[in-house]
Amino acid sequence: MSEIIWTESQVIEHWPKRNPASHKGDHGKVGIIAGSETMPGAAALCAAAAVQSGAGLTSINTVRSVIPVVAAYVPEATFYHRDDDLNEFLNDKDAVAAGPGIGRLSDDVIEDLIANFEGPLVIDADGLYRLNRHEGTIKKRTAPLIITPHTGEMARIIGEDVEYVNANRSEAAGNLATDYGIFVVLKGQNTIVADPDGALWINPTGNAGLAKGGSGDVLTGMILAFLGRYKAVQPAVSSAVYMHGYAADCLVKQGEAIESVTASKVIQSISASFSNLIN
Repeated sequence: MSEIIWTESQVIEHWPKRNPASHKGDHGKVGIIAGSETMPGAAALCAAAAVQSGAGLTSINTVRSVIPVVAAYVPEATFYHRDDDLNEFLNDKDAVAAGPGIGRLSDDVIEDLIANFEGPLVIDADGLYRLNRHEGTIKKRTAPLIITPHTGEMARIIGEDVEYVNANRSEAAGNLATDYGIFVVLKGQNTIVADPDGALWINPTGNAGLAKGGSGDVLTGMILAFLGRYKAVQPAVSSAVYMHGYAADCLVKQGEAIESVTASKVIQSISASFSNLIN
């Protein structure tokens, strides 16, 4: 398997240019299935990251009690109640993300999405818990599927222990990507993006401040927004991973202590990091 560093110049090369005459529908209509009564922050962080990363329209599917909390944090979003018709929520979405904070009793939703959503689909967090049960459905899927496991989630999916994954990160990510025909974002130091053809794209940005709850929710929102704006999946995913780490690096360069980096601060850093790199 080939390993390629995804560099700053590649991020800039693939960055979509906005048409001054464009409208919100031109920049990605994205849907997020996230949050629960005990984890409302997952939906809020994911949605805020998507909005800050350029998504034109962001809709959140969550439980009713969470909606006021998330709406106060992300007033740009629209909302659907979790018990309403999923197909109605998915209608006209360019890309969808599912999993952050939904709890482990929502596996039927994940199965439905894998089988029926025909656009790019990002699965993260609780959505990954029983992923290997859906191997057959995943292999039948024709639209892009992107999963974003950390080391422990990766170990569960492939039936190995954490020590094996840590010692064989490239092999684990690459084999799963080619076997399932999906994109695998194996998080950690030098996050790996493995594509279905076996190429491995290595991310050079990020720091230990990202080793904190909520960081993965932010990354999922950024990947989702980039998928809504880009024509090709791999540059979208690799650039989102790069900018997630770059935003955290910018915080530290500006004097933020690594220990004090939070997911919310990374979201606040997205705008400046985009401007610093692209303009």
